[in-house]
Amino acid sequence: MNISTLQSNLDFIKNLYFREEWKDEKCRNEILEALEEANEKIEKAFGDSLQRLYDHKPSVEAVEKVVKKFPSTLSCENEIGGLPIQRAAASAGCEYVPILAKEGMRHEVGGENTRGGLLKIDLLRNKGLNTLQWLVRVRGDGGDRDAKRLRVMKELWNLGLLVKNYIQEYKLLRQSWRLNKKRVEYLISWDLNALFETTRVGDKPLIHCISSSKCEESIAMVLKAGFDYFSNIGGLLFTEDDHGTTVFDCLCNKHGMEKATSFLHDVLSPKRDYPILHHIFVKAPQHKDIFMKKFPWAYHLKDNSGRTLQQAVLAAGPDVMNANDILLATLTDNQIQTKDPITTLYPFAAMAVGENADLEQCYYLLRRQPSVMDKRSRAGTIHRRKRRKL
Repeated sequence: MNISTLQSNLDFIKNLYFREEWKDEKCRNEILEALEEANEKIEKAFGDSLQRLYDHKPSVEAVEKVVKKFPSTLSCENEIGGLPIQRAAASAGCEYVPILAKEGMRHEVGGENTRGGLLKIDLLRNKGLNTLQWLVRVRGDGGDRDAKRLRVMKELWNLGLLVKNYIQEYKLLRQSWRLNKKRVEYLISWDLNALFETTRVGDKPLIHCISSSKCEESIAMVLKAGFDYFSNIGGLLFTEDDHGTTVFDCLCNKHGMEKATSFLHDVLSPKRDYPILHHIFVKAPQHKDIFMKKFPWAYHLKDNSGRTLQQAVLAAGPDVMNANDILLATLTDNQIQTKDPITTLYPFAAMAVGENADLEQCYYLLRRQPSVMDKRSRAGTIHRRKRRKL
């Protein structure tokens, strides 16, 4: 029997009883029972079909019509207990996740507080992940599959079904960082602190785990994010874990110094506008020689504060400058006579402050350019005259 014949029969029965041309109640009840049974089978058929969305690929609009007409189909489980939304999130049918979640919210699919099944744990996959985690976890190929899942995530955000605190609460960045470039960049831009989250107390932060991984694309992504969002502290290179190990240490320990600097070179060299040497000379002076060879273009850059490399090292303290004694020896007369743009100290004064003050180097700089004392004296006199006038 085709659908048109069935519809014709139903219309005939409806009219027959509506006009009271047929009054047999037993017949009527048997017909209603048959229709109820048929309706259950129809709903089951649609429910099973929702589990195969990636196969027959209906439009999202068609799926919306079905789940609104037969909301029970949203809770139809497959042979391993998975809901349609879970199947869609873990398969090529992820574009249906937003409408399934939206309608699922209205009918508490998956139970209370599961956001229409988005937060329902998939116990049978033996990983303890929820639907949302599978959505961000399934690997892309750097192309359309990754972009497709990113579009789904953005749609969930627009619907209010994906919120910022989920990124760390469900460790979405940790789930997605392998070969999912677009999703990773989106999550990082939304919650930078997710780079520092750990699974348990004492575990390595995510940024350290990625730096110690074999996935070079992911390493490049997080390094770039670090320089984009944490440029004033050297990206994330010198972020420490609970044991004092930096991200840069992880890179070197896993890949070796040459490879680690190559990662940085690939990220920084296209623009050549990041003062990487400022941070290396201050935080890791033992590596300054190899960085000088790798990043010669950074020697004459200024940082965000307007400091030259020499000024940045001087500002870090006498002990740091002494660890980079070549800079002290190569200071020009003009540099010795130039104040720091932030502290307004001359180099000789910078060497005389702090717990590690080096008076010997302070006097060395004064002997080279004693005129800076005259400048300080004149500046003080002018300042006092201005105060008297006021």
